Amino acid sequence: MKRVIYFLALSLSFVACKKNDSIIVDPTKYVFPIPQVNLTEDARVGAYYSVYKTADWAVTIPFTPTLGKYDALTASVMQQHLTWATAGGVDFFIFKWNGTADNAILSNFKTVAANSSVKMVIDYNTAHLGATNAAPLTGAKLNTMLAELKTLSDTYITSSTYYKIDAKPVVLLSPLNLAAAAATSIDYKKVADSVRLSMKIWGYDSYLVGELTTGWVAPLNYAETTQRAFDAIVPTTWSTTDYDRSFAFYSYSDLNWQNWKKTLEAWNIEFVPCIFPGWNNPSTPAQYVIPRNEKNYVDYCNVAKRAMGKNRLIFINSWNDFQKGNTLEPANEYNQDYLNLTKRELKKK
Repeated sequence: MKRVIYFLALSLSFVACKKNDSIIVDPTKYVFPIPQVNLTEDARVGAYYSVYKTADWAVTIPFTPTLGKYDALTASVMQQHLTWATAGGVDFFIFKWNGTADNAILSNFKTVAANSSVKMVIDYNTAHLGATNAAPLTGAKLNTMLAELKTLSDTYITSSTYYKIDAKPVVLLSPLNLAAAAATSIDYKKVADSVRLSMKIWGYDSYLVGELTTGWVAPLNYAETTQRAFDAIVPTTWSTTDYDRSFAFYSYSDLNWQNWKKTLEAWNIEFVPCIFPGWNNPSTPAQYVIPRNEKNYVDYCNVAKRAMGKNRLIFINSWNDFQKGNTLEPANEYNQDYLNLTKRELKKK
């Protein structure tokens, strides 16, 4: 794709020659300042939590965590994370769950967070169920999923350390964006209906969020029946290899998210914006670095506030994925700056 600036310059030069036969592209429609949004109610802020263990720090990372190369299963590390999260206005950590091996971090959190205002949310990934087009997520596989959720419910979801909206536990199901080779492996309408009904039998209503592990797509790229199965939809990854998107990152995000918000609200579904303080992943040099600075992060927070739905949910990707350089957790290079900005921008004045 040609650069925006070059395209506009070319358009203008063409107009000079044939004024009546061409249309000038209005750059303000695509590249524009993001207005400040001041909240009268707090946003509900969740941050994706990565389970770093000692061996996981072998990759190149752009920032140095203040805690050093820690083990996330250490109680003292989780306690410090909770202290920082509270100071930064983070209401809950989102923990990815893709099998029982992920119970360790949930148990660590539940123990340490017993008296914390920061709660947990489980992001249930269906990958470990092995659903395929030939063997979809029905029958025994669906029963396995429901049995796993029942155990998670008894142990974590119904505990005081779990995050709820109007007494409804927030649960993510992922990924809605199935690979082409597995396009018919999961009927998310049937799966979400089964999960919702089961949770009702277990004694509570739920708030189900469907997760798209991608970004820069339109809602009409996905089946309407799939999206309608959920209370909310969140696309999580907004890194880019496209120059134009990186050049006009915040205005392009705003245009994209307003489309999501408008489309989903017509179906009575909430759009959940997902932001980051910056993006710098040395392992994927083809992706553009989204610079980390106060103006950029404030712009992104305002884009999110403009797009958030009735429950005012905003996710941050991530709390501590240091490999991608999108972290909110304090690091030597930026200290607690982005915690302070998060509290300032996403909570009411």
